[in-house]
Order: sequence, then structure tokens, then C-alpha cells
Amino acid sequence: MENIRKLPEAEFDVMVTLWECKDSPVNTAYLMENVGKQKGWKAPTLISFLSRLEERGFIHSEKKGKERYYYVDAIREEYVRGITVDFLKRYHSGSFVKMLDLIYGKDSLSSKELDEMLRWLQQQY
Repeated sequence: MENIRKLPEAEFDVMVTLWECKDSPVNTAYLMENVGKQKGWKAPTLISFLSRLEERGFIHSEKKGKERYYYVDAIREEYVRGITVDFLKRYHSGSFVKMLDLIYGKDSLSSKELDEMLRWLQQQY
């Protein structure tokens, strides 16, 4: 998945359902039950989202009998990492520190949060 672009919210909702599903592959009926109904989508709307996800390389499908089954090709962590890095580059000049300063500059982090961040940094470096 090169050049990861942020998915529209509806397509991301479909991907979250696919990523969280323990039994892969899943059929359209499963997705309609687990995401479509909650969002108030009709089946053609869901199928349209699935087609777009397939075109973008996030999933692939195969027809078995009368059912179409969907398989996940995109790794959630890679997708989230990609859009997060893009967000940092785009809005914070690639600087994690600048982002934190913007978010917490006037409001200080708690001691617990600072300790947690320090532990994380020490583990990384």
C-alpha cells in the first residue's frame, strides 16, 4: 500500500469492521449486519464502499456461489501509521514536539502522562 491516503469516514468504518472481525473472509450480509444497519445504509451503498476499497487495494473479494466474500489486504497499523505521518508532515512540519506543543502548550501534561512519555522514549532510544 504505497502512498496511503486517508479514507473517507464511511469507508474507514467498513475497514474497522473488517479489521476487527475474527472470522475472515466475511460476506456482504455480515457487513450489512455489523456496519450497514448501524449507519442506516442500504445494501447498494455498502457495496459501493466495498468496491472503492477494493479498487484502492485495501481489500479483495471472491464470489463463492451466490455470496461475495471480502478479505483484508491492508494492515491496520500500517494504514494508521501512514496517515499519522502524513498528518504530522502536513500540519506540524513533521515534528511530534510541535504537535504536542500545540495541543498541550498552555495546558500542562500530568506527571503520570510525562512519566509514561519518558518511559516510551527511553524504550525507543
